[in-house]
Parts: sequence; C-alpha cells; structure tokens
Amino acid sequence: MSEVGNWVLEEFTPCELPKEVADGFEQVMSKLVGVRYTPLLYAATQIVAGKNHMIICKSIPAVLNPQSSLVSVYLHEALPVDGGDFQLLSVQQIKIGI
Repeated sequence: MSEVGNWVLEEFTPCELPKEVADGFEQVMSKLVGVRYTPLLYAATQIVAGKNHMIICKSIPAVLNPQSSLVSVYLHEALPVDGGDFQLLSVQQIKIGI
C-alpha cells in the first residue's frame, strides 16, 4: 500500500488493563477467530446493572497482508450476584480521516 494520501497508523504501546478487566478481555476475545485485538487505551466505564468498559484497540485481521485499524471494544461485566462474567457488547470501527 502506498503511504501517499493514505492514513498510516502510528506504532502504539499496548496498555495495561486493570487485572479484572484484563482477565475478562482475554476470556471474551479468546473465543473470537479471524482477528486479534490489542488494547491501547482503557478509555471509559459506565455503571449500569453491572459495568460497561470501553477499550480502544488495534485490530489486526488474520489474512494475508493485513491492514490494521483502530476499534472501540465494548465489554459488559455482570454484577457479582449475577456471576460477574464478561460479554462482548460490540466492536466499532474508528473512522480515521475526514
């Protein structure tokens, strides 16, 4: 791919997620195939019936000559009384450029 006119992602240092979130992230993402997500920024939380977590990740598809991108990963952590398990709510592409 030519870099002229195209946006090129910078090299990011993966972030360190809080222990319980890192465990939940690994639990959820280990079930996905075809793409690898690397946490870059633990961006936000939301208290609901449990807790939602927003993590900005680098996404790399498992294809020949992959093009990496940035995505927002949303996880839900259930209340301890409900088992405390994590589930994937959504993965949303972050648009780069105008």
